Amino acid sequence: MKNPFRPTFGASPYYWAGRRVILDEFARAIDGYPGDPTRSLIIDGARGIGKTVLLTELEDIAAQQGWIVLRATGRHDMIRTLVESTIPMKIRELAPPPGRKVTGVSITGLGSVDTELTPGVDPTPTLSSRLRDLLGLLSGAGVLITVDEVQDADPDNLSHLAVAYQDLIRDNLEVSLAMAGLTHGVNRLLDLPGTTFLRRARRFELGPLTDDDARATLLATAEGSGRPFDNAGVDAAVHLAQGYPYLVQLVGYLAWSSSGGTITAEDVSVVRQDAVLTMGSQVHAPSLKGVPPAQIAYLRAVADLIGDEESVSSSAVAEAVGKRPNEATDTRGKLLDRGLIESPSWGQVSFTLPYLAEFLRSNRRVTRVN
Repeated sequence: MKNPFRPTFGASPYYWAGRRVILDEFARAIDGYPGDPTRSLIIDGARGIGKTVLLTELEDIAAQQGWIVLRATGRHDMIRTLVESTIPMKIRELAPPPGRKVTGVSITGLGSVDTELTPGVDPTPTLSSRLRDLLGLLSGAGVLITVDEVQDADPDNLSHLAVAYQDLIRDNLEVSLAMAGLTHGVNRLLDLPGTTFLRRARRFELGPLTDDDARATLLATAEGSGRPFDNAGVDAAVHLAQGYPYLVQLVGYLAWSSSGGTITAEDVSVVRQDAVLTMGSQVHAPSLKGVPPAQIAYLRAVADLIGDEESVSSSAVAEAVGKRPNEATDTRGKLLDRGLIESPSWGQVSFTLPYLAEFLRSNRRVTRVN
């Protein structure tokens, strides 16, 4: 039997649990009328919290209703890619492409071929015109544009997309837009002057799965794989994963691989260190990339003080970094914007990512291998 768990970023799990409110509202919007506010979605959250997987689920919902899905990413020139590649490919799938007709052929000499544009072909297509061409080929359906890693998007590209999308909305056309990205990047981009319209989109911040959803995912994924969880085993896995979708898949994957049959609590205990180390390399290290030294110092202070507690006082952290509480406010605020810490109650701070404290403490030590 192959391992049924999929701890790969962006890979849809074999069994989906949680996030029902977003999926149900979007399905209702797609089945409704143009202008429904839930047709415009912004999904944000920490790395590995399930944003890309949720986008895929939204794409599936739209596709099941006959909609065309256009997938973009903030890490590339998304407007150029949409206009010159993605949308034309979809148009060619639905209808023969408008092309050129031959007006004259020289058989001798250079063998030149003269052509002219077929009437009606737009020599300078735009995102809006391309989308209108595509929508003109559809009946009873629409177009969903999804943008992943929106925090990496070029501001001009995002503004261009917002203007084109708003133009189509004003003309009552069947379009939808769903974007996903890290919280601090989404906040930064939505503050840009050209993205005012997108601030009115429905926004959902993804948090951890409930214990019930994590348990349902683990049990259903392992069922029929030849290595099911026993009660103690699934309870241990839920506790280790802490509701973090990537960890749910990772813990399930490692426990399934290490077990010879039914997955027990002992099997889960054996893979704990491997799971935490993998979380560190795949999630914590990328999340801390580019964080300034003053903010790293603040995070290390939180890690040293928090111990086994769920949170620590912000005044104690400020003292640990040699500042008065009001002097550390700016650093604390920037880390809150990055989504690396949160304030569970007044005057308290805690980490948003599971096992980040362990990573920060262990990252100070250099492991030597002989």
